[in-house]
Amino acid sequence: MDEVTENSINKTRILLSRNTPVALVVGAAGFLGSNLADKLLAKNIQVVGVDDLIFGRRENLSQAVENKNFHLVIESSERLDLKLERLDYIFVVWTKNLDLSKILTLFLESNSRLLLVSSVGLYKKDFDGEDSGWYKKGEIEIAHFAKGHNLNARVVRVGPVFGPRMDFETKDPMIELIRQSLTGELQKEVSLDFSSRALFVDDATELLIKCIFAGATAQKIFDAVSPSPVKISEVKQILLDPVWYESKNFIPSELPPWPTPNLEKTIKFLNWHPKTKLIEGLRQTLNYFRDNEIKVPELDDRRWKVDDREKEDKRWKMEKSAQLEALKGPETGENKKGIKLPKVLFPFKALTWLAGTALIAYALIWPLAAVFWGILTFRFQLLSAIESLEKGEFEKSSLAISQANIGVSEARSMYYSLEPLRNAGILKSQFELGDNLLNLAALSADAAQNTISGIQALYQSFKSVTGEFASDPDLSFDNARLSLTAADEDLSKAQALLNDQNFKQMAPDLISANIAGLAQRLSLYSNLVKRARTVSVLLPELIGPNSKNYLILLQNNNELRPTGGFIGSFAKVSFEGSKLKKLEVNDIYAIDGQLKIHVEPPKEIKNDLGQKDYFLRDSNWEPDFPTSARQAEWFYTKETGERVEGVIALDISAMEDLLSVVGPLDIADYDEKITADNLFEKAIGHAEVGFFPGSQAKKSFLTSLTQSLFNKLFFLPNQNWPGIVTSLGRSLEGKHMSVYLDDPKLFSYVVSQNWSSVLARGKESEQGIVQDFLAPVEANLGANKANYYIDRNYNLETVIGKEGEMSHRLAIAYTNRSPSETFPAGKYKNRMRIYVPFGTKLSRALWGENDLTRDINSFVDYGRSGYSFLMELAPKEQKTLVLDYQPPYKLQFIDNEALYRLNVVKQAGTLKDPFIWRLTYPLNMKIAEGQTQDFGPQEQTIQTDLSVDRSFEVKFSK
Repeated sequence: MDEVTENSINKTRILLSRNTPVALVVGAAGFLGSNLADKLLAKNIQVVGVDDLIFGRRENLSQAVENKNFHLVIESSERLDLKLERLDYIFVVWTKNLDLSKILTLFLESNSRLLLVSSVGLYKKDFDGEDSGWYKKGEIEIAHFAKGHNLNARVVRVGPVFGPRMDFETKDPMIELIRQSLTGELQKEVSLDFSSRALFVDDATELLIKCIFAGATAQKIFDAVSPSPVKISEVKQILLDPVWYESKNFIPSELPPWPTPNLEKTIKFLNWHPKTKLIEGLRQTLNYFRDNEIKVPELDDRRWKVDDREKEDKRWKMEKSAQLEALKGPETGENKKGIKLPKVLFPFKALTWLAGTALIAYALIWPLAAVFWGILTFRFQLLSAIESLEKGEFEKSSLAISQANIGVSEARSMYYSLEPLRNAGILKSQFELGDNLLNLAALSADAAQNTISGIQALYQSFKSVTGEFASDPDLSFDNARLSLTAADEDLSKAQALLNDQNFKQMAPDLISANIAGLAQRLSLYSNLVKRARTVSVLLPELIGPNSKNYLILLQNNNELRPTGGFIGSFAKVSFEGSKLKKLEVNDIYAIDGQLKIHVEPPKEIKNDLGQKDYFLRDSNWEPDFPTSARQAEWFYTKETGERVEGVIALDISAMEDLLSVVGPLDIADYDEKITADNLFEKAIGHAEVGFFPGSQAKKSFLTSLTQSLFNKLFFLPNQNWPGIVTSLGRSLEGKHMSVYLDDPKLFSYVVSQNWSSVLARGKESEQGIVQDFLAPVEANLGANKANYYIDRNYNLETVIGKEGEMSHRLAIAYTNRSPSETFPAGKYKNRMRIYVPFGTKLSRALWGENDLTRDINSFVDYGRSGYSFLMELAPKEQKTLVLDYQPPYKLQFIDNEALYRLNVVKQAGTLKDPFIWRLTYPLNMKIAEGQTQDFGPQEQTIQTDLSVDRSFEVKFSK
């Protein structure tokens, strides 16, 4: 029996787990549908696939049917009769005159989210493809149905897609080239378009999932095409020799953007960008068809030549015309009058003179051109080196830098051969540019080599600290500091040269793009060096030489708290003589049950959470992490009798990032393999409700996960420490990790790196400068993991009056995607606190249609005014919080100029919440050009997100 048939069902009732989301994929056996099903299954989502297998292929489902969470219904859409106890998402990726009636009935009954896959061809007036009528009809039918029943639907218009299982039915030049490569006809001349924006299937399906998961996407249209077109000629060369191009880290030529109407909105709103490199996507596609010996349809020349002949002829004629015009040269006055020009005769002497002149010019220009090329093309080796370095591949990284140095040395030798010309005063500006380029190359190469040496020494020190090496880590730390300091200095000099305006103006357009590319590579090195240098300075102080103990708190940001999340697990790490001595991981309840005294909790925890006692697990109530860390230290000492010298907090997002570096973990207690892709879903699936202070039950899932992760980091050999350092740097920057140290000197260093999630204290504005401030702080007091299901979008409107007075309207739109009240989902019970400048007046507060103004409690803390109130959001509910408030100051104009700064604080533990700031100002004021995106007269708008703290500065004049 066929494997797919054996694992499929024809019954209308399907047994599904109620604790795991369910997605219905209509057209599951097609190219896009089958890849979408695999991606959903990888995210631990149950998938019910529907396909009548007329256009879909059984073989496409061979991977899905091996998953217990996949169920196939072999049926046409018009005869579909499903009874599902749970349905969260519906993906309609089937075409060919699909009947939507039964699907819309399911949509209404389940109140789920629906996504229709349509075509970007609808943007074309002459789009008359086979399915064009169905796409138009389908979009209209779903839009009317969703609007009439107040349902949640969206449309994604997809362009050409390539990848494993592709059907070659879409007319696109890249798809045609892939067909040629597989049929051995790649050398065959076929008339193709100049470029393609085909999207790799992994990026397309990831966009579909992001779109249906994200909040506020209902009743909108999004586009799924590649933002950066690629040259078809380059695609052909890659297909001819993919191994060579991949080994050279080939980067496609940058072509002008070719956007569709909703592409820019898609990228910004969903924070989406294709991740698969062109060569990797092509390689996966070819390997799939060749490894599985799948027959590909033969190339039909007429399909392309007949359709495109007229277009190609026209293009050829235009190009030839332009070439002929260029050969004519500029018209003289006489020529314009129609006077016949005499024939020019070139005698032998003239030809000899021209040849000699050309030879001299070649001798002068070629060395300079070689210098420019040799210096600037080594940016590719720099990129290759840092990619290898972040993986801990030091030899490979050093080899790339050695190759770069060879190119620079050859260019330098050729350049110095022109010294007589320099002495003669010829080509002064070109020689000045050459000197700068050689200096830039030397600084860059030296910085890269010192970076490798420093990171390698740091790597050796980590091995010594963890006990993998018996040597003293101090010598390695010293070597790391010396090399990284030298690298930092060289990088600073190189970046200063790149930012020099004279250097930029002197560089011809031909190499400006190369200089910009080099600047990007050096920026990567600079970020890595600064992180590694900080570690090389700080870590020796933290681990020795005497006994040192630190408390690590694991915060679950699925249950958001002020410093990142509910504290469910902890670890104590001990060092002795600069060596790791002991690492203990446990559930927080194991020690909370040992507290012998009553501690009065904050009133919000007491009233909102109904908890009479205060424990370590709730100690992170203050949004200022150092304050909460000191509270955690106090509780830990009271509960265990042990003292620690500092506190480190990290959340699930930080662990997810670490897993992307160290690889998957096997959690024996739960028989699970945890990866960066499934961590959040598994954490939700294993959320516990039965723990209590003093509980001796099996360790919680996150505790077991933390134990496994730390064991792998500290006790298994050959870890990728450069990648780990980079990962921790990302987590610190995004406030998924925070550090507090008792030692004032060390702590001040940590604060200077912005690693402590300090809530900035209020201070008086400087003369002529207004310092505005906004810090929303949420606390989930519903004893559930509802934050996994919460979407939020920030919209801040600022209005400046004629006299410089200010008013703000903050709107935060919330969506609770919880399917029900069943744990770990459920109602979002949020104790919200808003911190604003001291003296701010709150005039109105709305939660949905409810006026909260009189229910809000005001307070003063950290030199700020604050407002506290309780918000509740039921499952599948959407509401917007609106706050109208006025800060206590006006713009101060000095010499007709005023500066306004707005600092918006990202809450630790949150992800990338969209943030829009719209600033409106009066006619008697002007704003400096180029500061923000202009959306209208007297109005400026900035669209970003709160993945990090944001600071905006606007300069006004009168």
